[in-house]
Amino acid sequence: MTEEVERDNAMEYSLTERSLIGEMGLDSLTGVLNWHAARARITDQLSENGALLICDIDHFKRINERFGHRAGDECLQLAAQTLGRLIGDRDILGRSGGDEFVIYMPECQGEKLAKQALERLTDRFAAYQKRRAGEISLTVTAGCAVCGEEDTCETMFARARKDLFEKRRGAAGGGWEEAAGADSYRRDAGRIREDLMEEISMPGAYCRDYETFKSIYRFLERGIIRNGQKACVILMTVVDDDGRSVAPDEKDFLMELLGEAIRTTLRIGDVYTRYTSSQYLVLAIDTSQKLADMIADRVKEKFLSDSGRKNLLVHCCYELQPARYRR
Repeated sequence: MTEEVERDNAMEYSLTERSLIGEMGLDSLTGVLNWHAARARITDQLSENGALLICDIDHFKRINERFGHRAGDECLQLAAQTLGRLIGDRDILGRSGGDEFVIYMPECQGEKLAKQALERLTDRFAAYQKRRAGEISLTVTAGCAVCGEEDTCETMFARARKDLFEKRRGAAGGGWEEAAGADSYRRDAGRIREDLMEEISMPGAYCRDYETFKSIYRFLERGIIRNGQKACVILMTVVDDDGRSVAPDEKDFLMELLGEAIRTTLRIGDVYTRYTSSQYLVLAIDTSQKLADMIADRVKEKFLSDSGRKNLLVHCCYELQPARYRR
């Protein structure tokens, strides 16, 4: 799968959203019904015209083993979205566990139509794979069961899964794939290391957006509790000769100069962010307040030299304190 398709289709949730989704009966990874909610809805809508399909992603353990568990998660998300586009308005789609999805069609009307629906489903995944040749293989095997007079959701599920197992054995020559084992998780760790490692393009301080800056700040506050490392925050403000806000037509130019002065004057382990239209925040690591004042003076000297102005920068600073425990 191409990266842009995976990224566009990926369903990313915050912890709060995941909690709300769980309360709604949805699977937090794929956004479809979880098995508990799907089973309850299927039970409510059981009818003599109903049919239940189980779809299982082919070689899913190999995907995790070769490409990593993150890629596996993205395959599950894409599979859920593909299935969602194939079902009718009254059909029920849920994730029954792992790489397995269940579809209940209350108006299927017979085994023949159920098998036709199953073939359309598997053909859709096969066609998708042909269009995306050379990428991660995303095909499915599916089994089905038509509702009988004495059937429950559980008995239909068992028959559909048996049908799925028989097709899987016939295609693979018998047996399920072996578990990926510890090697796949070691590969995950290697991929994570490569993904997270920064390739520094230029020396100097680290410029981040404000929310990232805040996260680093709070991480350091916690670190002070553990190791007592000092750090200082410096607020630098561009002002006019009278100590007031600079005119808009020259503010952006001066702020660009100030940002470059901060980046080149501070160390590679320090962090800074643009706080307002005329202010930067600097987080100087392993620094006392006295040293922070000296750092600010060096930045000011470079800034004034580059801008050719006089006294256009004020600063104030404070030392970080250990994070406080809430009472």
